[in-house]
This record gives sequence, C-alpha cells and structure tokens, in this order.
Amino acid sequence: MIPPGLWLIMLTVLFQGGSMAGNYPASAIPESLLQDANVVYRVNNMHVVVEGPGSFVLKREIVVTILNENGKGHDILVMPYDMHSSVRLHSGEIYDARGNQVRRIRRRDLEDTSNFQSFSLYEDNRVMYFEPRISTYPYTVKYVYETSFSRGLFHALSFFPHMGYDRGVEKAKLSVEFPEDMEIFYRLANHDTEPQQGQRNTKTLTWQFDNLKPLPREYLSPGFREVAPGVLFSTDRFEYDSYAGNNHSWQEFGQWIWQLNKGRDQLPHDRVAFLQDMVKDMEDDREKTKAIYEFMQARTRYVNIALGIGGFQPFDATTTDRTGYGDCKALTNYTMAMLKAVGIPSHYTLVHAGVGRYRYVQEDFPVSQFNHAILCVPLENDTVWLECTETFAPFGHLGDSSDDRPVLLITEEGGKLTRTPAYHQDENVIASSATLKVDGNGHGTAHVNFAMGGVHFPDYAHLERWDSNRQKQWLLQQVKLPNYNVTDFYIVNEVTDSPRTLISLEAELRSIATVSDTRLMMPLTIFSTGGFNAPRIRNRQTPFELKYPTLYTDTLYVEIPTGYTPESIQADYDFESDFAVFSSRISVEGNAVIYTRRLETFGGLFDAEQYGEFFRFMQSVARADRQGVVFVRE
Repeated sequence: MIPPGLWLIMLTVLFQGGSMAGNYPASAIPESLLQDANVVYRVNNMHVVVEGPGSFVLKREIVVTILNENGKGHDILVMPYDMHSSVRLHSGEIYDARGNQVRRIRRRDLEDTSNFQSFSLYEDNRVMYFEPRISTYPYTVKYVYETSFSRGLFHALSFFPHMGYDRGVEKAKLSVEFPEDMEIFYRLANHDTEPQQGQRNTKTLTWQFDNLKPLPREYLSPGFREVAPGVLFSTDRFEYDSYAGNNHSWQEFGQWIWQLNKGRDQLPHDRVAFLQDMVKDMEDDREKTKAIYEFMQARTRYVNIALGIGGFQPFDATTTDRTGYGDCKALTNYTMAMLKAVGIPSHYTLVHAGVGRYRYVQEDFPVSQFNHAILCVPLENDTVWLECTETFAPFGHLGDSSDDRPVLLITEEGGKLTRTPAYHQDENVIASSATLKVDGNGHGTAHVNFAMGGVHFPDYAHLERWDSNRQKQWLLQQVKLPNYNVTDFYIVNEVTDSPRTLISLEAELRSIATVSDTRLMMPLTIFSTGGFNAPRIRNRQTPFELKYPTLYTDTLYVEIPTGYTPESIQADYDFESDFAVFSSRISVEGNAVIYTRRLETFGGLFDAEQYGEFFRFMQSVARADRQGVVFVRE
C-alpha cells in the first residue's frame, strides 16, 4: 500500500507538469523578480570565517538562473588565488529550465591560468574558472566553493546581493564568523538592517536579504553601489605577512602604511646630486616640483607589481631609479624621494580611483578601500596633486579618476583623511566656435574650433599622439554631418594650469542648406557640443546622476550669402531648472548671422521622481536646438 502522504506528493508533481520537478525550476521564480531582470540569483550566500588576525576563509554558494542572452557572463565561475591563498570547488551543477540537473561540474572541468595582465611585470595571481556553453534559456548554474587566505583582512570586503543592475534576488545571506578577541567593523549601504548576532565558541553577524526586485539600469543611472543594498566590513586588526596593523582609526591604519614604506625613499648619491644641480637656479618650489615631476615622467613607465607584499609595498626608490619602471606605489614613492632630495616635503597618498562617485571612504569607517596611490605636495600658497603613472598627464592635473574624493595622506604621525580638489563648471568646458560660408546652391565651407578642458581633458588628450590618418577617421566619426569632407585639421594639447585639448578643422559641406526657388534654409546647431538625448522613462526606479558640472558653449558665424538677406530670425530662448540652465541668442551683425548657445549642467545625484522634470527640460532644449535661419533672395 502506498502511504497517503506519498500519494499527495505524487499528485502534486503530476498536477505541476507530469514529471518530477528539479531543484531550481525557472517557473518557481516569483513574477516580481522577473520584471527588468536578465538574471535571478536563487541563492547568493557569503560566509566569512575569520580564523585570527592573519587568516580567513571565504565561502560562497551561488545559484543563478540566466533568463536570456543579456544575462550571459554572470554564470561564469571565477576563483582567483595566489601564493597566499588556495581555492576549492565543493560542487557545481547545471540545471535546465525545469530544474533538472543536466551536468555536474568537477575540478577537472576548471581552467587554471595566470591572471597576468599586459601592464604587469611581476604578478603571482592565478585564476580558476569555468564558463558554461549554453544557448537555451532559461538555465541555472550552482557553485559552492571556498577560498582560504593566509593573510589577514586589512581591506574592506563587500557583499551586495544584486551584484549588478538588472538582477533579481530570491534569497541572499551574509554571515561573518570571528574569534572572541576580535571585532568586525561594518558599514551598511542603502539599507538600515542591523545584523542578527550569534555566539557560541565564536561570534557571528548575519544579514538576510529576501525577494529583492531587480534594479533596472536606466539612462544616467549612477554607479551600482550608490543605490543597491549591501554591507562593507573588515576586522579590527590584521596581520599581513610579518606586518601587524589595525583599523581602529585612519591614523593607526596610516601608521601601518608608513611602516611598509619606511626607508624606501633613499636615492643614490649621484642621483641626489643631479637633481640638486637641475633645480639650483629655479626660483620657487612649484617650479622645482614641476621640473622633477616631468623628469620622472620622461624616464619611467608604468608596470603593475603584484607579487607578495609588493602588491601593497612600493619598490624602493633606488630600484625604481635604476630600472625606470614601477607601479603607482613605486612611481609615487620615487617622485616623493626626488622631491625630498631637493628639500620639498610631500605625502604618499591613497585613493579609491575610478570615474564617478564613491562614498564609502568615511571618517568614522577607517577601513581601507583604496586601489591607487598619488602624491600630495603641500607648497606655501597651494597644494599640488600629482598622478605619477600617466606619462603625458599635465603637471597638477588629476583628471576624473581621482578628483573630488576622500584620500588618505600617509605621514610619520599616521594617516590623515582629506579630500582632492573638485573641477568646477568653469573648468569643465566643452566649446565650439565656427565660421560658415554658404553659396546659393546650399553648399558651404566651414572653419571650426573645439576646446575641451577640466575633467573632459583626459578623454581627448590622447588624440594628439595619434597619427594623422587615425585622427581624421576619429573626426569623421565624431562630427555628425550628413555630407562633408575634412580638408585640413590639427589637434594639439594646450598644457597650462587648466589644460585643454584644441581641435581645429576646415571642411567642405554639401547641401548644408535646403534650397527653394528664392530661399535658403539652414540649421544653426550643426556644430553644437552639449546635448542630452534623454528618453522618456515612466515610473523610473533609480536616481539619476549628472557626474560633473559642465559648461557647453557654441558660437556660429554664418556669412550672409551674396544676393540674399535674412528673412526669419527666431526668438531667443532661456530655460532654468534644478539640473541645468540653457540660453540661446540669434543676431545679425554686419554681413553675418551670429548664433550663440550656452548649456550649464549642474553635477549631482537626483531622485528618481525628478526625472520627469529633467526630461521636460531637455525636451525644451531639443526644441530650441531645432531652430534655423532662412535667407531670402534679394
């Protein structure tokens, strides 16, 4: 006789589809997690076991359903390791849409390769990985693995259950287990859920996240961590190789870095003598600093050093001087050593580099999240910040990867948190100035100048170093005109305290104006620089970000064609909002129609509810940009 309970199970299975359902059928995903999703994490668990100041284990269980082709890539297992860590795959399975297992993933299925990067010289990083080759959707992949580290946790680990935009989460859990005599420092990101605490022989903090709807990647969405719930955490103290330190304060963490770097700023006597002779006739420390910075740029090149403690400790200055290469730490330390040789103090500085906002380096959360080193030179009337890895970076120009963010100065007294300067709207300029001649057939010639500065300068500075053929191809792709030919051009960087890339071109334009029996009609925004093709988004889910305040200015001089006179001059426009200010003007002066356009955008993070207002403002700008001028035959 079949037990009654088994009858019930069998009937339920038959009712749900006629055959035994697997562990992770895609049909079991809640509908609310599918909207805007390419991926759904059925399980996303991280368990960290801190064994002591000098070691920890990171355990991961991930079950991810790939819904469509856009979700590919999130199913790849990646397990990096080095000589101070080891990885172990406990299990891996692939399931079809019904949740039936179609394959097991074993250790022999993994690729094991060097994680060497093209700009690295010394690196002990390797990676084990597995990439499913499946093109039928949906399917599910499950991985359970762990990584054991024989070094302490001196930097912040993070757990963000979504792991990116356009991904839903059914169940996720972070648990951190640590000894009685240690503490965990943590910072909550975009939520206020405090952990559950458990205590047996060790202490445990646990966060549970269930049924998290996807965060859609929308137009002007900010960095993922600006909006996603998560946790950043680390230990109160650590040991890294033979170096012990703690995270009780930025001062104490900075003292640990100081000890790593101590004594590594010594240069050979002949180099010191050379430098002192090089600057002996210079009048002030700024001029000397600039000379030494440019000397460093001319004789060194960047390579990554990620071998042992060298991943965090710079090569000594004598080695860098002899070899002529180094990573950000080595080149920053080398420049600091050369300035010291001529009597100019400076500070090795740690920064979380990258384009856009990063807000988790905070005064009351003294846990390292830094990934780059720069140099701070406090002069009498100014502070100069030096990016030491960029061969062609102008003196004192950080660019958009290190500007306007908290940084940690490393001094003998310890770490001091400060902030790099921001680039303001009057520096972040993209401008055009053009003179246009049109004949009675609607064809014309143009002379156009562009200038890009501030945070936009690094986006264009490299063009100067390209050959002319490549430069011309770039111009043809960037200047959006239907039918034209560039007859002459040049691209040059103007290197001053506010560097700019300057582009000048001569062009022949065909049919730039529409011709009727007695009239010529032509647009006025053909060379305009600032435009936002903002899409309409109803019920926007995420905030939107204008990364930097920018000033876009355009001036167009149109010579009145021989035998014609302006017939229609449209009205001026002025718009204001919380996001930007726009104005345009048209006038006739002598034998020319002059059109000027100005768009000032304000940097900032704005609420999703404000996007409708932003869209309407940009629609008004777009309508103003459609204006033109009409010439009538005399």
